[in-house]
Amino acid sequence: MAWAQAAAAWLPEEAAVREAVRQAPDVQAAEAAREAMLARAGGIRAGNAETVLRTTAQGRRVRDPSDRFAEGQLLLERPLRLWGKSGADADLADVTEQAGRLAAMDARHEASRQVLALWFAALRAQQARAAAQAADVLAAELARVTERRLRAGDAARLDHELSLAERARTTAALAAARAAEASAQAELRARFPELGVPAALVATPALPDMPAEPAAQLRNQYLLGSHEFLLAQAQELQAQRQARRIDLERHPDPTVGVFVTIERGGAERIAGVSVSMPLGSAARRSNAAAAAADAEGAARRRLAVERKVGAEFEQLYHALQGKRSAAEAQAQALALQRSAAARSGRAYAEGEAGLTELLVVRRNLADSEQAERLARVDALEADTRLQLDLHRLWDFDD
Repeated sequence: MAWAQAAAAWLPEEAAVREAVRQAPDVQAAEAAREAMLARAGGIRAGNAETVLRTTAQGRRVRDPSDRFAEGQLLLERPLRLWGKSGADADLADVTEQAGRLAAMDARHEASRQVLALWFAALRAQQARAAAQAADVLAAELARVTERRLRAGDAARLDHELSLAERARTTAALAAARAAEASAQAELRARFPELGVPAALVATPALPDMPAEPAAQLRNQYLLGSHEFLLAQAQELQAQRQARRIDLERHPDPTVGVFVTIERGGAERIAGVSVSMPLGSAARRSNAAAAAADAEGAARRRLAVERKVGAEFEQLYHALQGKRSAAEAQAQALALQRSAAARSGRAYAEGEAGLTELLVVRRNLADSEQAERLARVDALEADTRLQLDLHRLWDFDD
């Protein structure tokens, strides 16, 4: 709860994210695919055996004595699902529905990841622009001070020209940063128009703490909560049940029917039962072998996804450690650089240092300011991405 309250300072509102994810074309396509999977599952559960109505009409001509009779037959037949095929179809339908739901959940989670990536790209560009703006303000102030000192005869014209050149450099850097920010915001608006853009940070966000749980425990939670892994498991089970169902087709099903025949114009009526049984062929055995191979392939793909998801966690966890340490170091460097810049400014004002030395110090300060802001955003993004994949943020699985 404390983490969520702190994250509200730099993240969009959950309601807006939920709506943006719901309106995403990829998510809507996945929802449509889920409905299709549910419909297919209903068809699998019902089976493809259909009742068939057959009718024939014929005429009988008798020579001695000469006569003609209208005759016909009505046949109603239906294949049976034996050998446990009905239960196998129900099991296959269940896992097909599960796979469809997991695919839709995975699409929503992937859309949430895209939201997070684009949001932090815009936030990173915003912080880079803020750092460039701060450097431009300092350069403008220095240019004004140098101009006043030049008029008073306390500074050389070279110093004034150097200060103007520095102002031109910071102005150009600010223009580039503004363009990058506008580009990042435009991409965010185009992909997810329901979100808006990040607001300016009113305060410097605190660096995130490392998770309290051991890494091994978190890795297990990450794996078991991964939609990609759960979907691979469901697809493996689906392939196994499909193979079992196709293997049962090696035992043909009989077709049972009832019929009524009318002969000699209705003078004779015949009622009976018909049974037909297809003879198994090598194709049934080949199909069963192919389905078993498909199930083995699905098992191998599930193992590959398990390793991939595990590697993702390791990357995210260690990236969070590294980016958090880097942000702490950048904060310390920025504090020292600010102190050095303040001393250099006083020394220049008192005539104890030249403008060249001051410009070098302030450029270093501007670089440190930007590096610290970006390192902090990187650490926040790494932590937020881990929270998202652990389903502690924006869990839209309902």
